[in-house]
This record gives sequence, structure tokens and C-alpha cells, in this order.
Amino acid sequence: MATTQNGKQPAHRPSRRQHIITAAVRVFGRNGVAETSIQDIADEAQVVPTAVYYHFDGKEELLELAMRRVFDQLNAVVEAARPESEPGSTEGLLRVIDAVWDWVEQNPEEARLYQVQIASANGHVKVLRDEFEQRHIQRAYDYLPEGTTRSPRAAKSRHAAQALAVRTLISTTMLVMALRAEGGPLSQLPSRSVQEAVRSLALRIVTAEQKPASASA
Repeated sequence: MATTQNGKQPAHRPSRRQHIITAAVRVFGRNGVAETSIQDIADEAQVVPTAVYYHFDGKEELLELAMRRVFDQLNAVVEAARPESEPGSTEGLLRVIDAVWDWVEQNPEEARLYQVQIASANGHVKVLRDEFEQRHIQRAYDYLPEGTTRSPRAAKSRHAAQALAVRTLISTTMLVMALRAEGGPLSQLPSRSVQEAVRSLALRIVTAEQKPASASA
């Protein structure tokens, strides 16, 4: 592998772009955005700072691309785990939760970056986060029972209840996933017990949404 005189890798290779993004994921997750400099990312990637600027406009673009990588990975994990089952399948819901759980354990650096950024995102990263959440909120309706309603008013009420159930399900699950990333408040608890608690909570949310439907049938 070619290096410069100071031991750093050359800037111009196309593969260097992905290498630098990988370094940015690690540094942003470890230090936070405000405390990270281009020099920090360059050091992590073992390139000179000019190599970073050769490929990227600066720190904000790197953060956006790092978060896009995280969201793309999570999207792929969820899509691969979604079964071809009937709507309302709790088995499908648990498969998705387990798949995301495994992703967190296998990708601690990306999970840590998600933990750091999910609540404080702004600008382009906030747009990415909102698109990510909206996508999975829409897909999460598949895990709720279809049910029937007898009036427009009842249908409107049911939709509001489902929307609340879905948002609670998504936000709670992803928050726990983030909090159990390395260094997070839940990271010291036994992984299996936390996972079972998340699965149980998800089922309770879905079951709670089912009750009004059965009562009004």
C-alpha cells in the first residue's frame, strides 16, 4: 500500500472516500460532533487533512454521509427481517426487533453514532432522521390488526389510536437500542434480559391497540 513520506495514505484513491467515512463514524460516535475536528478524522483514517478535504467539503458533509450510512444499514436490516406474513403478525414484529438488536451488537460504532445523533440532529441530518422515522412508522402499521369500523368517526378514532401505538412502538424500541450501545446507560445490563423486555413491551403496545378494536366489533 502506497503511503506519503509522513506515513499517511494518499488522498486521491476512490476507495479512500469510504475509508474516511468509516473513520468519521468512529470519531463522531466516540467524541460527538462538536468535539470532533477534521484533524481527528484524518488521524483516525491515517490520512492527511488535505485528503479529507479532497473528498469532502467539511465536517457537516461527513456527518451527513456517516448518518446516511447508519440509516441505510438499518433500513436493509429491517427489510431483510420483514416476513411475508399477514398484517398484524407479532412474529414479524419480533423478528424485526431481534434483527435490529443483532445489528447493534455487530456494529457498535454505528450504533453509538445513532445514539449520539438521534435526539440532537439538525439540518440535513434531521431531514434524514425524519425520513427514516416516517418510513418505519408507515411500515409498522403492518404489525397492527386491520379491524373493522362502523362509522367515519370510529375510523378516525381508530387511525389516531394506531398512529399513537406505532409512534410509541418505533420511538421506544429505537431509544432502547440507542441507550444500550457501548457506553450507553443500558450497556451494563445483561443483553438478553433487556432484549426480552423490549420484545415484551412491543407486544404489549400492539395488544393494547387491539383491545379497542375487539371491544367495538
